Amino acid sequence: MKPRPALLLAALLALAAPATADVDPARPGQRPPAGSDEDELWYAMDRAERDLQQHPSLVRDPALNAYVRGVACRVAADHCGDMRVYIVEQPWFNASMSPNGMMIVWTGALLRFQDEAELALVLGHEFAHFRQRHSIQQWRRAKRSAAFLGSFGLLAWGGGAGAAGYLANIVGAASLYQFSRDAEREADRIGFAVATGQGYDAHAGARLWQRMKDEEDARRYGKPVPVFASHPKTAERLEDVRSAADASGQSSGESGREAYRLAVRPFLAHWLELELSRRMYDSSVRVITDLRKHAEPELQATYAFYEGEAYRRRGDEGDLARAHALYAEAIALPVPPAAAYREHGLALRDAGRRTDAAAALQRYLELAPAAEDAAFIRHYLAELEASP
Repeated sequence: MKPRPALLLAALLALAAPATADVDPARPGQRPPAGSDEDELWYAMDRAERDLQQHPSLVRDPALNAYVRGVACRVAADHCGDMRVYIVEQPWFNASMSPNGMMIVWTGALLRFQDEAELALVLGHEFAHFRQRHSIQQWRRAKRSAAFLGSFGLLAWGGGAGAAGYLANIVGAASLYQFSRDAEREADRIGFAVATGQGYDAHAGARLWQRMKDEEDARRYGKPVPVFASHPKTAERLEDVRSAADASGQSSGESGREAYRLAVRPFLAHWLELELSRRMYDSSVRVITDLRKHAEPELQATYAFYEGEAYRRRGDEGDLARAHALYAEAIALPVPPAAAYREHGLALRDAGRRTDAAAALQRYLELAPAAEDAAFIRHYLAELEASP
C-alpha cells in the first residue's frame, strides 16, 4: 500500500528535526566526509529527495517555485547553491530544511503569509537549521535507538518512499523532539538576523506569530502538529520576535507585500478549499478573517465566500445564517467566485425566493458552464421555473 503524502513528509521532517548545536556551521558548498555518519544521513535524505521529486503533492508551477526560491536564496546568500526548494500541497502551516539542502514549504504556510518579509523570516529560520547543521546532532541521538535505525535503514537502503509511512509512524511516537528547543531558538535568532540583514521588515515576525497565536487560540480541540512539538510555545515565540524587533531599532523595512500577493494570487482559491478540507473550522474562520482584513478589493469576494463556507460546514448554531449573509455579501463585491452565486441561489431557494434563486443559479451556470454539478443546478432551475 502506498503511503499517504502527509506520512512521507512527516518522515522527512522528523529526520530533519534539530538538536543543540555542537558542530561547526556549514560552509558554502560543504559536503560531509565520505563514510561519516553525516554522510550516511545525507545519503538517506538524497534518496528521500528523489522520491519527493516524483510525489503527486509537489507543486510544479514554475513562477511560484522561482519566486519562493528567490526569497530563499536572498536570505541564504552564499549558500543559495546548496539548496533545493520544494513547495508541497499540504494545508498546514509548516516548512522544513533537511541536512542535504532540501527545503520544503507547505502551501498552508504560503496561504497564511501576508507578505514577503514573513516568508523570508520563516525561510531564514529553516536555512539556519541547515547552516548550523542541527540535524546531525539529532541523527546521532536517533542512531542509539535500534528500532529507529532499523526503520531508517528501510528508507535509506531498501524501501525508498514505500517505507516512509512506516518510518513516520516510528518517529511520530519517538521522543525525537524534546531536546531541540535550544536549536529552534537559535534558528529563530539567525533567521531574524539574515532576513533583517537583507532589509526585510523586522516586525514581520511579530505580525505572523500574533496571527498564529490567534489561530491556535481559536481551536477548540486537538494538539499541535507533531513536528511542532519541539518548538517554543507560540506565545513565547511571539514575545521573542517582538523583543528582537524592538531591539533592532528598525522603524521601517521592506515588506514585499505586493510581490507576494502577485505570486500567490493564482492559487488562493485552491488553497482556501484545502484549508477547509482540514475540517478545523474554528481555525479556518480565524485564518480567513485575518487574510480578509488586509486583502485588496478584488479578493474581498473570494474571502467572504470561503468564510461563509467555513461557517456552513461547521454548522454551529447561527452559522447557516452567517454563511448566507456572507454569500450575499460576496456576490455584491467585485469579482465574486462562481460558487458564491450557487450557494446564494440555494439559500434563496430554501427561503422560498424562487425568482431570485433562479437568477443566482443561472448566473452560476453562466460563469461555470462545465462545473461538475451543472446538471444538478439545471435540475434545480427546472424545478424553480416549474413552480407556481
